[in-house]
Amino acid sequence: MDKPPPDAVNQTPLNTMPPNMRWMWLLVTMPLLSDIVETGGLPSSPREWITEATVGLLIALLVRRVLQEHRQVLALARSDALTGLWNRRVFNDMLEDECARARRSASPLALVYVDLDNFKTVNDSAGHAVGDQVLCHFASAVRHAVRDRVDRGFRIGGDEFALLLPGSEAQQAEAVVDRIRAHCGRAHSLWVDGSLGMSAGVVVFDVQETGADFVRRADAAMYQSKRDKLVRLATPVERAEPASAQPAGAHLGRPDNA
Repeated sequence: MDKPPPDAVNQTPLNTMPPNMRWMWLLVTMPLLSDIVETGGLPSSPREWITEATVGLLIALLVRRVLQEHRQVLALARSDALTGLWNRRVFNDMLEDECARARRSASPLALVYVDLDNFKTVNDSAGHAVGDQVLCHFASAVRHAVRDRVDRGFRIGGDEFALLLPGSEAQQAEAVVDRIRAHCGRAHSLWVDGSLGMSAGVVVFDVQETGADFVRRADAAMYQSKRDKLVRLATPVERAEPASAQPAGAHLGRPDNA
């Protein structure tokens, strides 16, 4: 099964050198500078020049390789191994960063929580290989639906996913969910025949709330849509009101049968 590279939604290709790392090519000159310090002069023959340049180039290439492998290890630690989306740990970190940015800039920030309906039934009846395909198809739909290097997709755990959409209002977030749904319908017949569906909750950040409150509202909206069966393939998205508009004592917990 083809699988996307880690962090495929928002990641610079691992085989490219970030601009702030290009200083490492200065390492090519280190053997020459070392000899100048030791001998007080430059190499005296072409052969010595070639030797110094070759050693310096090898040092630079080795350091570059080590840094690339380090970046790959970091990427794997921050991504979901199956889908290539960011993992929950990264979600928690980026959530706080995006909430802080939204407060400073007074710009909108949408959060979408998604749960796949009937996934456990499909996984148990059709097998884990098919279940893995479904999760990868959904991750692919996320990558096709969001803005590259702006929006972020996460696998929170199991068949639960989250999207952080900076600069997006509820209507724009709902359009993203519609694109994901449409892509899933083209990816596997299970989405078309009704075996699979998706429940989604869309909320927009209120500057008066905390990141934890933001998540609880998205989670509540998603489970409300699951209870009401409003968010299914080719049906509208359940939309939650901002925290300040919710009635006091609004229920934020998950249903017992979720």
